[in-house]
Amino acid sequence: VDQDLRAVCATLPDDRDARMPLAYVHFVQILVDTLLVLAPFALYPRLGDLAVLLATMLTLFYRGFVDLSKSFLDPFGNDGSLGENFQVDTLLGETNAGSLRWAAAGAKLPFSEFEGLVTSRGRKK
Repeated sequence: VDQDLRAVCATLPDDRDARMPLAYVHFVQILVDTLLVLAPFALYPRLGDLAVLLATMLTLFYRGFVDLSKSFLDPFGNDGSLGENFQVDTLLGETNAGSLRWAAAGAKLPFSEFEGLVTSRGRKK
């Protein structure tokens, strides 16, 4: 049992380094492009002129999601990808600013943190 655990743990770096096949990425891109080209024709008989607006919104969201998913293939630009890469310093700075914002908001609450607590029996302390 101990050797099985070691064997499984030894494969973890291989799984981490394994990339998604490029053919899959291209296949998803073709599927999304086909959906977006055919959507106005499929929506028009039922929605009329509103299909143009909805097809535009579909294009906005689906193309955005596809671009975002492509950036997850190489999120930090290690392999020289030209896509949208995450800026780690900005990500950490915004996360820190958000955490400080919540702490400051909690300090301004109009009641004590122990006031109004309900016990497990449903009565106030």
